[in-house]
Amino acid sequence: MSMRCISAHFSPAVFLCPGLLRRVYQSEHLFESDHQSGAWCKDPLQASDKIYYMPWTPYRTDTLTEYSSKEDFIAGRPTTTYKLPHRVDGTGFVVYDGALFFNKERTRNIVKFDLRTRIKSGEAIIANANYHDTSPYRWGGKSDIDLAVDENGLWVIYATEQNNGRIVISQLNPYTLRVEGTWDTAYDKRSASNAFMICGILYVVKSVYEDDDNEATGNKIDYIYNTELSKDGFLDIPFPNSYQYIAAVDYNPRDNLLYVWNNYHVVKYSLDFGALDNRLETSSSVMVYMDTTTMTTRTTTRPTTITMTTTTARTTTTKMPATTTVMAQWPRTTTTVVAPAQTPVEGLVPEDDDKAPASSKLPNIRVEYCSPLVMMDISWPKTKQGLMSKMPCPPGTTGVASYMCLGPEGYWDPQGPDFSNCTSPWVNLISQKLKAGETAAVIARELAEQTKRNLQAGDITYTVKAMVQLVDLLDVQLRNLTPGGKDSAARSLNKLQKRERSCRFYVQAMVETVNNLLQPQAQGAWRELSTGEQLRAATMLLDTVEQGAFVLADNLLKTDIVQENTDNIQLEVARMSTDGNLPDLKFPQTGGQGNSIHLSANTLKQHGRNGEIRIAFVLYKHIGVYLSTENASMKLGNEAMATNYSVIVNSPVITAAINKDSNKVYLSDPVIFTIRHLQQSEENFNPNCSFWSYSKRTMTGYWSTQDCRLLGTNRTHTTCFLTRTPFTDMLLDVITWVGILLSLVCLLISLFTFCFFRGLQSDRNTIHKNLCISLFIAESLFLVGINRGDQPIACAVFAALLHFFFLAAFTWMFLEGVQLYIMLVEVFESEHSRRRYFYLVGYGVPALIVAVSAAVDYRSYGTDRICWLRLDTYFIWSFIGPATLIIMLNVIFLGIALYKMFHHTAILKPDSGCLDNIKSWVIGAIALLCLLGLTWAFGLMYVNESTVVMAYLFTIFNSLQGMFIFIFHCVLQKKVRKEYGKCLRTHCCSGKSVDSSIGSGKGTASRAPGRYSTGSQSRIRRMWNDTVRKQSESSFMTGDINSSASLNREGILNNARDTSVMDTLPLNGNHGNSYSIASAEYMSDCVQIIDRGYNHKETTLEKKILKELTSNYIPSYLNNSH
Repeated sequence: MSMRCISAHFSPAVFLCPGLLRRVYQSEHLFESDHQSGAWCKDPLQASDKIYYMPWTPYRTDTLTEYSSKEDFIAGRPTTTYKLPHRVDGTGFVVYDGALFFNKERTRNIVKFDLRTRIKSGEAIIANANYHDTSPYRWGGKSDIDLAVDENGLWVIYATEQNNGRIVISQLNPYTLRVEGTWDTAYDKRSASNAFMICGILYVVKSVYEDDDNEATGNKIDYIYNTELSKDGFLDIPFPNSYQYIAAVDYNPRDNLLYVWNNYHVVKYSLDFGALDNRLETSSSVMVYMDTTTMTTRTTTRPTTITMTTTTARTTTTKMPATTTVMAQWPRTTTTVVAPAQTPVEGLVPEDDDKAPASSKLPNIRVEYCSPLVMMDISWPKTKQGLMSKMPCPPGTTGVASYMCLGPEGYWDPQGPDFSNCTSPWVNLISQKLKAGETAAVIARELAEQTKRNLQAGDITYTVKAMVQLVDLLDVQLRNLTPGGKDSAARSLNKLQKRERSCRFYVQAMVETVNNLLQPQAQGAWRELSTGEQLRAATMLLDTVEQGAFVLADNLLKTDIVQENTDNIQLEVARMSTDGNLPDLKFPQTGGQGNSIHLSANTLKQHGRNGEIRIAFVLYKHIGVYLSTENASMKLGNEAMATNYSVIVNSPVITAAINKDSNKVYLSDPVIFTIRHLQQSEENFNPNCSFWSYSKRTMTGYWSTQDCRLLGTNRTHTTCFLTRTPFTDMLLDVITWVGILLSLVCLLISLFTFCFFRGLQSDRNTIHKNLCISLFIAESLFLVGINRGDQPIACAVFAALLHFFFLAAFTWMFLEGVQLYIMLVEVFESEHSRRRYFYLVGYGVPALIVAVSAAVDYRSYGTDRICWLRLDTYFIWSFIGPATLIIMLNVIFLGIALYKMFHHTAILKPDSGCLDNIKSWVIGAIALLCLLGLTWAFGLMYVNESTVVMAYLFTIFNSLQGMFIFIFHCVLQKKVRKEYGKCLRTHCCSGKSVDSSIGSGKGTASRAPGRYSTGSQSRIRRMWNDTVRKQSESSFMTGDINSSASLNREGILNNARDTSVMDTLPLNGNHGNSYSIASAEYMSDCVQIIDRGYNHKETTLEKKILKELTSNYIPSYLNNSH
């Protein structure tokens, strides 16, 4: 059952290759620019109409302009402009998946600039590339490095001196900017006017420029290089050149158009394609392949296996269930199949297979091959292990089939060939209509009719992707039917009725299409897909049908229930009022054949919006077989793995969703559902209730049993209930809020303590302050932004800030361990504060880590579930690694500190009070270190496994951090408690007593000698300093100090100044003054000095005070001098 938010992330579509280019013609002239050269393009991975425009001027190009539509582009109404971090060389920029890629001026560097965050997110050096007019296109313009995009991704077209100035092609990973493959061609780059990529094939344009003396070269595409085959050849395809100054040619794989800048004119070219024939021996009238001896280095990446796919899905899936099903376990026997030895058939091996690459200088090593064979009407040639063989699809279909040769012995992939790119001829027709923007409901109806035929493997994947595009197209077309402010009531009503009719018509066609895909005769096409392709296609189908259902729900004019029933799918879309007495809701209302799901009236009312609720129910009868159970046994526990059991989907799949944009759905009452078994058996049957938890980013998932419980089962049916009631999640939310708020209050009090009391200021106090600041900001961000997964940009920002401040907290903890170590081993206290170094390390190291992490892969900040670092990649180690290192180093420093305290006390000889303080500091540091370590250990386990126990532990330990700091560094510290007491007594002391004390001091001071004519406190402290100074001088003169002892007089004087109550007596007979304390009840800031004689009691009291002061502030080796 689905109670979840629809994520803003959209999985980039994989574009089908349109074929081999046959014809180019100018289809549209947009306008004439003010600049002779420049470039314009669209983002192929965005379905919007945004256009990106960059006129080029030498040494002054640093701005990109965005237009929201073609109409705004022609009218010159920009939406926004982007100030780039560097100037741009040439016109070879591209926009791909929300990022701008361009050649940094005067360098061979490619810069990636994120258009959403407006920051540079990456920079890569193209090794050995010529740059800055060394090897430009014919027109010049610093066009040495040209970027291009096609169906296969991002490419760089450039030249190198190693290749004698000829064109080199490199494929870039758009997210890591790593070079994934490089191919050298035989075409001189300076002779080319421009170049572009289609389906991994380079097309080189040669054209006439207006100042050419010789026009015999003509305007044409005259060279081609196929990166799949590492072959090149010559072409003769006319290329329009009306204005004779081609400065940019950019291909867009979404609409299969060329975006051209030609001598001030911004134009668009249309293309015609023919069948793509990848057999090496094939030649045609327009293309001749020829063998080349160019050096070729290519990285071949095999499609991700299902194991990796399911592992990824664990950490990036949405929290709430998407579907529910009953899982059954059946006995299985494990058989290990050893691939037979393959005997190469030399007569069927292409000639160049036995030739070593030109770049290879290694000794001859025996290389294993996969033997040639015929499978699925395709003759697969002898292929080296580790490589993929690609051949044209079977007759009657278009596209390329692939077959992986595995190693090390060399055997074909047991899963069989991949026919996911083999499609029927009608696919191209539907694709053209989608590009033309025809009515979505009409295209959906035609798609439903076409899928009634015999389907190919590629038809399955294309149909699902076409349905995704149709939902987007329908949404755009519905916006055009939105009533305007100037529309009359009748016209507005007519538009709303048209919206509803269009949605009904579309949903009806969509249900028929899904029914066709799940027919028994379509199972053969599904089986030709790999397990991973099946899983993704089925997951996309679930998600797309739900989106289409909510499009209809949002456009129903009144409360209603729409039903669409077929053999393999049943759909109900409801718009209901939540006012008044609302009955429980059951789906399906009729024809469920024992399959049903019940929602209580309380649940419906709980999630009503403005008195209404929108619900979508879907029942799929045969889709479960395509949703892999490979990872389910891991999620279901170790029982299925330890015993000889397998897991199958033995029921239909029911989906239910409430309110399309719901972020998280709590259930007032459990949701009960009953499902009929597909295979009915009483033996070896152990049902499990589960749901399909998937990621909208990767469209992969796994079967999870979290919150699903078995209510009852028999031979034919199983009843389950979903226990995601508000209690568990709301209790966790309450604990989180209360705990973190309590922690924030404690941190705020601690921060106030460390900043307000001047007597506490020290390097260690600085560490405590910044530790509190880091944790306070981090926990505040955690409270506010951890669940903003529906806002990608904000989520990424919150994740990066959390990364920084939590690392800063760990770093300041490490600095505390360092400071404690220094305090124990340093004989003399340093005269200079280390604060500047602490600040540099405390904030500089986390900032450096976050900056490097963001530069490497900024997309890994924020996930669909929470605003934290991605766990399905190694990116999480940018936090785990530094945190673990800091914990280990801190353990080492604190261990040394403990060792010195307990084993070298006699050597260090600190006074007992200081030793006690250091012991309490070390114990507090160890406790907080353990708390931080345990908190994030539980946090990582919770994020990875999503278990309730880990959630509670993480929340509780996270809440205790501020409380521990307050207890160990404030409440348990004697000096801090004294400051608290002093502060309380000061505020309790009335203003009158303070004034009288000060006035009394002033009055009596007039009778004193001139040397002590200031206020009473200053006079007492000066006499105390004189006493200490004279006693120190006497001790040094009489030689009673051991030669190994050292006296820091400044330190003693400073300590003397800290005494709160001091009275002066006739010390050493040097002064004739006689002062006494008027009362034994004294306070630090309320001292009264009276000029009079003193009696025996007062003398005794003064002697006691002096003895106490002397024992506290004069070291023992001074007191023992007499």
